[in-house]
Amino acid sequence: MSLPRFGPTAAAVLGDVEWSGGTAVCIPDATRPLDPVPALEALRPHIRGHLQVVVGLGLHRRMTAPELSALAAWSPLQHNPDDTVSTGSFDGIPGGVFRPVAQCQQAIGVGVVELHQYAGVSGGHKAVSVGCGARATIAALHVRERVLATGVGVGQVDGNPFRTAVDALGEAAGCTHALVWISDLGEWGFGTPRELVRAAAARLSPWTTVHKRYNRVRIDIPAAKAHTLYQASRGATYLTASPSPPLRPGARIQLVAPLEQGLGDEAGFVAALHSGPPPWSHLLSGPPPTGAGAQRAVMLALLARDYQLEIRGCADPEPFRRVGIPASPELPADDAGLLHVPTPFSRLPQLVG
Repeated sequence: MSLPRFGPTAAAVLGDVEWSGGTAVCIPDATRPLDPVPALEALRPHIRGHLQVVVGLGLHRRMTAPELSALAAWSPLQHNPDDTVSTGSFDGIPGGVFRPVAQCQQAIGVGVVELHQYAGVSGGHKAVSVGCGARATIAALHVRERVLATGVGVGQVDGNPFRTAVDALGEAAGCTHALVWISDLGEWGFGTPRELVRAAAARLSPWTTVHKRYNRVRIDIPAAKAHTLYQASRGATYLTASPSPPLRPGARIQLVAPLEQGLGDEAGFVAALHSGPPPWSHLLSGPPPTGAGAQRAVMLALLARDYQLEIRGCADPEPFRRVGIPASPELPADDAGLLHVPTPFSRLPQLVG
């Protein structure tokens, strides 16, 4: 059997692979644009022992009963980062994985391959090592020095120390295979996680060519990430941290999303934004911020160092104004001089020439 494989359906790419014994199938929470049911239905005939579906939360909030209703037939467990088993350490990161995952013979990571701020692209081992990881694992992996390290970047897989750590931690946690949806290509991929991620990344075309710099950009956030600033802000920082953003110094970045859940539930992110007004320079040079999601505030501080962030189309502007971010329920006006980025997680404009 040749791996990795790509095709139009999850069933088509699995071939004749089989797993015996207990198998944890680790799926993403609602912050990822994926309906996991087709993946689960495709995997079920290939698993000869017990199948345990685990919703990987990382350090996100628990999903609600309505959000889990489509998975009721699979009796999913929600990951608990404080109920974990040690898997050893890698590069000073204490490995740990959710106990029910550790109790299975192997784990399969189900996810989406799209651009990612630190890992280059998402998917592969990340569904287990981060999605189902221990609190200490996730915290150590996301400290400021690691997310700002040389080689870490949007779309960068090879030579990326963050991706290397994610892969090593996933292997230690028993992740043997991955099944991923590549939304930009409308296809599924299956294989061993390291090889699959690299093959999937090579199939992407994440950059579009732009020949001038802009003073203003509109970034539309897709529904899965449009509920909180914690998730939606990725759309802005992916662009500003990309290899060659077509923006003039001080450009205004208009993030368009309803953000009806405000800043989000990640305590470290919220505390960091409330710790001082933009541009939050202290988050880059002072003591590193800590707590769930604090690394996302570091990314916003990098953005604010060079550009201006504002939020448009939000349900309630007050939570954002309280941390110094201009916000309005109004959408940006159509303007020929504005750079429009409709798909920030799959395709970003890059300056050429």
